[in-house]
Formats: sequence, C-alpha cells, structure tokens
Amino acid sequence: MLTRHLDPAAGYITRTFVREPESFASARAVGEQLRPGMQVSPYEGHMLSWLVRMSGARRVLEIGSFVGYSTLWMASALPEGGELVSLEISADHAAHANQHLMRSGLHPRAQVMECDALAFLESYHGRAFDLVFIDGVKKDYVRYLDGALAHLAPQGWIIADNAMLFGAFTGEVRDEVSPAARAAMAEYHARMADRSQFDSLMIPTLEGLLVARRVG
Repeated sequence: MLTRHLDPAAGYITRTFVREPESFASARAVGEQLRPGMQVSPYEGHMLSWLVRMSGARRVLEIGSFVGYSTLWMASALPEGGELVSLEISADHAAHANQHLMRSGLHPRAQVMECDALAFLESYHGRAFDLVFIDGVKKDYVRYLDGALAHLAPQGWIIADNAMLFGAFTGEVRDEVSPAARAAMAEYHARMADRSQFDSLMIPTLEGLLVARRVG
C-alpha cells in the first residue's frame, strides 16, 4: 500500500480509536526511513486486524510484507494456534520484517519468507489458508488471485490493497500507472464483482481495500 496523508476523518479515527503498540510504531518508523509512504497507516493496520478477527481466520497468507508493519497487525489478531505466512521478495525487507516480529513477540506465530510469491503459489502443497492479503506487484494481481484460489479454504477471504490503483479508476491519478497494471486491476475488479464467485466490498480507503469472501 502507498500511504498518503490522512484526511481529517481518518486522522480523527486514528487518534480516537487506534492504539498502536510501541513495537509496531518502531517497525513503521523503519519502513518510513527506507521508503516513505510505502506501508499501511496505523488506521489501515487496525482495520486489517479487525478483518482478520471478524473473518475467524486461523491461517493467513500475505503477499508482500515490506518491513512487516501490516504483518504485525494481522498476526496480532490471530487466535491461539493461528499462523501467518508472509512472502517478501526482498532479502533486506524480509530480514527487517522478521526482526520486527521477534521484537514484538509475534514470532513464530508469524514468519516472513524471502521468496517470489508467484513461485511459492505454484509450488505450495500445504494446508489451505483462510485469508489471503494481496499487496504485491500491481500488474500481477490477477496471477496472485489465481494462485491464491488454489490454496484458499471454502468461503475463505481475499483482501487486496491499492485496489483503486492510486486514483487510476477515479481520474485522480497520484502516481504513474502502467497500462499492464491498469488492465490487470480492471480484470481483478471484474473477477471480484462476479457474485457467483465472490461476495465483495470495496472499502473506500484512500487507496481502496477490496474485501471479498469466496462463495461456496
């Protein structure tokens, strides 16, 4: 997710309702030093933790961890015995993320693997996941979806960040968007809007959080 300055409503919600643990704030500070605006905000992290709890997920897969800030929020919402696996292609970012998990006390409940997400999805033969959070390369969202569906539990959840593609679908483009990314996200929207396959909701965060539950 590319985080922008919060609007007044989101700022008020954050001040009033979000309680960011100190270890989470430290992780967020590292991420801001490395790539400003790259990670979720405390408000959005809090939202992700609520979605994990509300879904009842016990096994979560995250595609794209960066330094683990979103990972921390989701892992903190898992029930006893729950597990989160996060996939991060950058060795440096994966190392940061695992350090933050250790410092927060959330390891080994959650771990970050240094790997290519598409290769992982193609070769994975383990237990199904109850929830998948997609926040990777935007032009690959449909490929992530197809790979994730092969390992998603019946009535499992898929959450996709940056679903409005930096304003590309509202005429408010805030970042350069490639034709491949736009085409992929448009197809992703169409797939999620198919009510025979998914029960979906677009949460209007600044970047768009598309939440869907598999039907059947």
